[in-house]
Amino acid sequence: MDPEYWVGENDVRKSIRYSYVERPNSQIGNGASVGVLDDRWSLDDTDPLGLKKIHKDTSYNDLLAGAERLRYTLDQKSEALRNLVQDNFDRFVSAKNTIDTVYGEMKTQSLNVDNDYGVRGLDNALFEAINRAEQVFGPVLINRNKAEKIRSTLSVLEKYKFFFNLPSSLMESIKQQNYDVIIRDYKKGKVVLESTMSSDTSENNGSSNPSTEREVDDTALSAQYRKVFDKVWAEIEKIMEEMREQLFKQLTEPWRSMEEQERTINVLLELDTLEDPIWHYLDSQYKFIIDLLKESYQEQLNKIQALKKSLPVSSGDTKELALRLKNAIRAINIRDYDSLIAGKDMDVQIWKATLDVVKSLSDLLLRCLPDFWKLSKSFMEGKFQKSPAILSANRRRRQAMDLRKVEQCQNMAKGVIDLYASLLSEFFSLPPLSASQDSAHQTSSFIPLQSDSVTTCYFLTKILNGMSECVNDINSINMASDVSYALQRLMEQTRWKFVEIICEAWNSDAKIFYLLEDWSLDQDNREITNFLRNFHIFHKYNSRSAYKIASLGYVSDDDDNKSSRISDAYLQKIKGAFLDSLYAYLDGLVHLVFSEYTPLESCDKEPTEIIQKFKIDPKQIDSRILLTISNLVNLKQLMIPRIVSQFETAYQCSLADDTHTLNDVINQLDGILFEDYMKRRTQNIRDIVVKGILSGDVDWYNISKPTEVHSFVYEALLSLVIVHAQVNDIAKHLVNRTLTALLENMARDCLEAFQKVEKFGMGGMLQATLEIEFMHQTLSQYVSKEAQETLQLIYTTIEQLYDTTQATGNLDSELSSVKQLLVESRKNTSLQFLCFKKLK
Repeated sequence: MDPEYWVGENDVRKSIRYSYVERPNSQIGNGASVGVLDDRWSLDDTDPLGLKKIHKDTSYNDLLAGAERLRYTLDQKSEALRNLVQDNFDRFVSAKNTIDTVYGEMKTQSLNVDNDYGVRGLDNALFEAINRAEQVFGPVLINRNKAEKIRSTLSVLEKYKFFFNLPSSLMESIKQQNYDVIIRDYKKGKVVLESTMSSDTSENNGSSNPSTEREVDDTALSAQYRKVFDKVWAEIEKIMEEMREQLFKQLTEPWRSMEEQERTINVLLELDTLEDPIWHYLDSQYKFIIDLLKESYQEQLNKIQALKKSLPVSSGDTKELALRLKNAIRAINIRDYDSLIAGKDMDVQIWKATLDVVKSLSDLLLRCLPDFWKLSKSFMEGKFQKSPAILSANRRRRQAMDLRKVEQCQNMAKGVIDLYASLLSEFFSLPPLSASQDSAHQTSSFIPLQSDSVTTCYFLTKILNGMSECVNDINSINMASDVSYALQRLMEQTRWKFVEIICEAWNSDAKIFYLLEDWSLDQDNREITNFLRNFHIFHKYNSRSAYKIASLGYVSDDDDNKSSRISDAYLQKIKGAFLDSLYAYLDGLVHLVFSEYTPLESCDKEPTEIIQKFKIDPKQIDSRILLTISNLVNLKQLMIPRIVSQFETAYQCSLADDTHTLNDVINQLDGILFEDYMKRRTQNIRDIVVKGILSGDVDWYNISKPTEVHSFVYEALLSLVIVHAQVNDIAKHLVNRTLTALLENMARDCLEAFQKVEKFGMGGMLQATLEIEFMHQTLSQYVSKEAQETLQLIYTTIEQLYDTTQATGNLDSELSSVKQLLVESRKNTSLQFLCFKKLK
């Protein structure tokens, strides 16, 4: 029998839905099939909730139409069922008979429940066969299952080979510091893991799309090995976390270059770390810079303290300081600055240590702050941010938070600058930033004891140059204005402090500068000493150094346009020191003359060798006076105008009134010294003249006619020859002045002496006239107007005191004889008094 078969519910009483499936060889005559109702109005939809769900959006009219159609369809199916039964009635009867026959035979042959309807033997045979099959094929099936599992595992391993090899490849890349590969592989591994998770999600959602069948299978495999995947990923995360920690540690290592730190920051940003790497670097770098500045400062202070304890204590002797000053002037004169700083003296060693303090702090600031600010600026400007299209929400929130720290970045940079300024202010004993420049002067403990002004100027200039270069480099990185103000304020206070120190040392050295006078003659001008040259070097160097610090520039003698005007405060301060040092120097000149000469350096040479070297005997007061007067003349005529002109050009000011006052002081000193010298020379000549005229050896009334010039005249003139030789040897330009003054004094002495003679006879009158005329003609080139007037008064006095009653002959004839005698006397003494002859 090959009946049609039904597909539908087991119990037709529960539903009337059916479907008729026509087999290819169906024997149904008409081959018709029952039509299928519209899905929306299927007779199968008997569940009220189902109907409510399906037809929740159906209109009322459509529901009425659907109900009508259901009734029509039900009628059509009932009719079809009746036709089916009617057309196949014979077959139903035949089937019924066959069933009854089979049922009867089963009862006859005891095919009942107790005998399992006759299949018990078959069931036992099958059970035994199953047992035998399990014994034979069980191990094979188990091995087959194992092989399938291995094959499946190998398939997974092959498919996810990159993922399972990722831990080892990351470790290798970390060793090679190939961070680009690390980031790429890590992100790729994350994508692989996320893809399996998304597939697993689609499986859980029960997707039945045929196009995702392969994905569902892969997902099932991934779910089977989920623990393995999770374990591998946990290992990957552990490796990456260790790498993050190592990279964050690198950000705290200050010895790494800025480029390397930027690469590290970019790597950490790519890894989406919870902590902001930029801020981590800035914060650690800020703390490092602060600690490093403090540590370096304290270390340098300890070195200075240890140096002060190790060096011998200075005796405080002014000669010791003067000797250092002399050596310093010698060094700068030949521009041998290496020897100046290579000294082993205590002050030089401490100055070098002081320079190291500034250099150390400035180098640290320039080494650390520019990179710190560069990264801070990049951070504030958002240069480390990714494109907004790929930024996650968490990254955007974190970067927004970082941008709010702009002010704190500026405060950190300002904190570094403030610490630098405060450390230097503390070291240089500068007033606080809020104090005015004119605040009370504080003692500068950093200045070495017994340090001369030249060495002080040299090191202060180098110190300020180092600070200036550092400040300029910091200002060039365009930091905030308040930071620039702090540096500017530091420089202003430092400059003022250094100018005060220079001016104080300048004046202090000027007061003892006279100790540098060794009475050695200048090679270019043998009428002055090297003392003037040394003072010019000393004065010029200090003036230039003060100007350089006050204006942060150089004084140039060759190019006046390089000078720039400085403030009045600096000008008044330096001008005062300039003038005070000149006056102190002049005071020292007087001290030189009237004090015993003691050389600064011990000398084992014989006195004759010393005199030969110096060309004068510094132990003789007259020699010292003449050379000092010559120095004063040079000072007034050349040096003062020169150094004043240099000062006026550099400082763009006028010193006319001050120069006039200086010249007055020089004239007064010159007069005092020249008068002191003339007093001794004049007294000697006066004694000779007075004694020769009034001693009683000559009876001016009864003396006979003259036959020669009296010896006292020769003696007086020879005294002048000695003076001439002395002055000519020391200061030739003073000869005329000296002999003129001596002649004036000698003429006055003669006048006073002759005025005390009661009467002149003929012989006495002629003798006095001969001697005065001899003196007059011999010293004719030194006769001044005053001397001429005095000599004329002598002639008048002699004439007035002449007793005419003694005239015994022709006066003209007698005078002619005197003239002849005068000529002979001049001729006979021409060699003796050759020095008085005027050179043609």
